[in-house]
Amino acid sequence: MKGVAPSGSPGAVPAPVQGKPQLQEDAQHTGRSPYAGPRDLRLVRTYQATLPPDPATNQQNVDVQSDVVIAPDGTIYLSTFAGSLLALADAGTDQLAPKWQFHVAKSSAYHSSPALLKDGSVVTGISGGANPSTTIYDLKAPASGREPQTAWKYDLGAGRMTSSITVGPDGTVYAISAEGRLAALNADGSAKWTAQAGPSEHAAPALAGNGMVYVPSTDGNLYAVAPPSGSSPAGVVWTFAFRDRPGIPVASGGGGANGKGSSTSPTVGPDGTIYVGANNSNFYAVNPDGSLKWKYEAEPERAGIWSSAALSPDGRTVYFGANKGGIYAVNTADGKLEWEAPLFGGSVYASPTLDKNGTLYVGTTTGHVFALDAASGAELSVADTGAAVWTTPSLRPDGTLVAVNRKGLVSVYAG
Repeated sequence: MKGVAPSGSPGAVPAPVQGKPQLQEDAQHTGRSPYAGPRDLRLVRTYQATLPPDPATNQQNVDVQSDVVIAPDGTIYLSTFAGSLLALADAGTDQLAPKWQFHVAKSSAYHSSPALLKDGSVVTGISGGANPSTTIYDLKAPASGREPQTAWKYDLGAGRMTSSITVGPDGTVYAISAEGRLAALNADGSAKWTAQAGPSEHAAPALAGNGMVYVPSTDGNLYAVAPPSGSSPAGVVWTFAFRDRPGIPVASGGGGANGKGSSTSPTVGPDGTIYVGANNSNFYAVNPDGSLKWKYEAEPERAGIWSSAALSPDGRTVYFGANKGGIYAVNTADGKLEWEAPLFGGSVYASPTLDKNGTLYVGTTTGHVFALDAASGAELSVADTGAAVWTTPSLRPDGTLVAVNRKGLVSVYAG
């Protein structure tokens, strides 16, 4: 169904956040934390996640491939690939411990990160392993015991959900299934509206200032979806084609290995520009009308760019990781490289986080977490987590940094 472009400016100033309520901090996915993090990474707490009963996969390790979210009181919400959702709090002098946990037998959120609503409840998408469909859950902390209360559930339909939840400034919950069904949900779990976009893998919706929703797809396009307006239903206003890039290593199978489309969540700038990486190793700046502003060619590699971006407070620099070349800083005016940091040669599947003092944090497949000077890319410090890091390093309100590796080890760093 064809949508009608909403009126008003597509530019967006992100709403202030407390903690880290969703993927890349806010509904525009700017990756900017309001907190000052450590410049010298010193390990102060750990927690080792374990397999739940009836895990979603046959893997023998826990594995974590989705980002944590963090409540204003510092509680860490973590989804494991095996299917557990954990609420973790400080315990003793050097540990974290679960406040509660949630698991649906043989089901998981996979790559999908949860999100926090203003009332403190946690929204997550859960899919089964066989003949998968997706249910969105709104979970509230238990009055007693270790099992959260389910406030509501919403059936998103067929397909495994691997894309993270986005929450708008008004509390609207946005979720997209692997089959491309985009749903905007009210606070009680009822559908505000739905629309059909392209198949989605790993990429969360992003919001423009006028309500437009941007969704990258593995079919080769970025979709701009408008909400209903008057008698016009919600629908696609335009698509932007990522196209092929010659010389990119490709393979059959999922995970962007075929070089088609995008598996990364877009970032919306203050002028409405959409920044998004693609599986062809190109990073794009797209104008609000769907035309190309510029593209930057990162070093070519299979599955290209899975990292969402972080955007500087002045909107002049965008930071992203790639499967080759480490972390890149690119000028948003012309798409020219400001600096590149190879980070021991590891791939960057995780997105960067930018703190309020200009420190950039990123994890790599070598198992390291880096603190970089955002102005120059210079390394400030590095910590070894012991296994590949596919999750975004995230700041708590007390200024500590949370990193999780693929063996399910949660590490907390102070300065």
